Amino acid sequence: MPNELVNRPAGVVGGSPRSWRRSGSSRDGITTCRRIGAVGLVAAAMLAVAAAPVRAQAGASSVTTEVVASFDGTPILAHLFLPAGASGAVPVPLVLRTHGWGGTGQTQVSGMLASLLDAGYAVLTWDQRGFGCSGGVVQLDKPEWEGRDAAALIDWAVANFPIATEGGDPIVGFTGGSYAGGIQTAAAAIDPRIDALGPEISWQDLRYSLYAGQVATHGWGEVLYLAGVATAHNQGLDPSCPTFPQEGGLAEEIHRGHRELVTTNQVSEEVLDFLAGSSLGGYGDEHPVDVPTLVINGSVDTLFDLTEGARIVDHVRAHGGPAKYVVFCGGHVSCPPGYGDADDRAHIDRAVLTWFARYLKGEDVDTGAPVEYRTNAAEWRDADAFPPPGARPLSASGEGAPVVSPLPTTADAAALAEALRSSGGSVPANPLVTAQLNPAGDPHAFTVPVAAADSGALELVGIPSATVTVSGSTSGPAHLFLKLVDREAGHVVNLQEAPLRVDPVTAEPRTFDVTMPGIAYTLAQGHHLDLQVATTSTMHAGARHTGQLQVAVDVEVPSVGTVPAPPSQPAPFPAVVPADAGSARAAPAASAAPPASLLPATGGAGALLALTTLTVVAALRRRRGG
Repeated sequence: MPNELVNRPAGVVGGSPRSWRRSGSSRDGITTCRRIGAVGLVAAAMLAVAAAPVRAQAGASSVTTEVVASFDGTPILAHLFLPAGASGAVPVPLVLRTHGWGGTGQTQVSGMLASLLDAGYAVLTWDQRGFGCSGGVVQLDKPEWEGRDAAALIDWAVANFPIATEGGDPIVGFTGGSYAGGIQTAAAAIDPRIDALGPEISWQDLRYSLYAGQVATHGWGEVLYLAGVATAHNQGLDPSCPTFPQEGGLAEEIHRGHRELVTTNQVSEEVLDFLAGSSLGGYGDEHPVDVPTLVINGSVDTLFDLTEGARIVDHVRAHGGPAKYVVFCGGHVSCPPGYGDADDRAHIDRAVLTWFARYLKGEDVDTGAPVEYRTNAAEWRDADAFPPPGARPLSASGEGAPVVSPLPTTADAAALAEALRSSGGSVPANPLVTAQLNPAGDPHAFTVPVAAADSGALELVGIPSATVTVSGSTSGPAHLFLKLVDREAGHVVNLQEAPLRVDPVTAEPRTFDVTMPGIAYTLAQGHHLDLQVATTSTMHAGARHTGQLQVAVDVEVPSVGTVPAPPSQPAPFPAVVPADAGSARAAPAASAAPPASLLPATGGAGALLALTTLTVVAALRRRRGG
């Protein structure tokens, strides 16, 4: 078992641009962290004999590749890029930048890595524990595992390269997306040498991401499990790895969670505790993060939604650190073609470089408003909070009697897992990972009218919420799915839905409060906003029972009011004739058939289990030439 987490000193608030380097920035303040890295440094020296560092030129910059021993001796394949001109006389700040789920550390100078080198930073990339050529078992970005790997890598970089310091403390930033975002809070929670973060499309609590409302995010769960199994178990068997062979793999709790969901539609407390240990929402009370943090999340990201990012921002601010929130279009799901182009990647890159200039280099630069967001209308706006001050809720109430019955789910997880692995983190808006409309007249759903954009376009920004009261008679637990709908456009707003498990269903009404995924969306003038409540879903696990429900719902959607009409944009799905939503009582659902290419294949849990097995076997055969 790993040693205890590093005790980190309390933060210091206010002062000059560099004053955010905490009391732990002194040499005494990092004694504990350096002590746990000592084993890694000794082991690294031993490994270097067997795997000598490889140095190469990359344009005007240089790169060193080396196998570094972590705190427990696990070999980590690392790459240290130095910008032109860096030397003992001209040391530079260090930026850590690792990879997403199932990926490997970047080895080519391109994209943000190139921009960081041009800006005068050393950049450290690596294969995370259990992935690529690194050894060990994937623990889902836990402070005591992957967080301490990052600490050992900082030790190695500081001991061997011209890294800038202040009072003997290295100047260190951290950037990257998804799995490379989760490790940032895990590392900063235990290592006081980390001075600024820039997590993109990351999570605050995996229990919410993967099991909100006690309902499994079935589609993403399958996609991530397949991608993780195929890469964590196979890449270490590549003979080209300097650490070959590394068996590695996923932690047993990940396999257990998958088995539980396939067989029982639920996960155990032990698995939930494992997810909590990988979440700021779990370890953050005991090991808070208070360093300057630039949080970047996508409005159509159905894996780690805007509610997750807002909670990270709230955590950092609550503990005295500066935080900024950038909301863009994209993430783990690609920005739909009908949403306007706002040059999102360039905007994000500028925000990251400016944030690091302020909090790593201490430059007097303007980092912009506390919140920057853009909607489907593709116009960037500034705000002081999320939702913006002055936002008012649009409120509505309704009721319906949806039928509960098992329905087949989509089964194209293997293709999406490969798309996730090969695309760098985004997949198309496939029904397996996005919310879909139930067609008009579907007995499994009802629709509640919420608002009409009569006098101008309505801008919806913030975190919607709902109060749901349920009664009825079913043969087992029931699942409900709440989704906001742009009636005339014929699609679910930002592709998002909120799940809710009702167990047991009784004749006596039970009431639940539901926090929905955050949104940033412009409802065009003349369009209507509806809430659809359904008992079926393509992206979440459906109930496996039958019955009838009586559901009453009150919903609140934050809005900043009318805004100038956005440029005309095509609808992401074919426009449809809206269903009659004139009544707040059991109004029929809006109808929208997705393009034929997006229609889901069908199959039950057994088909998914078989698909998982076949995919893993095929991947193994490809790796081993058989």
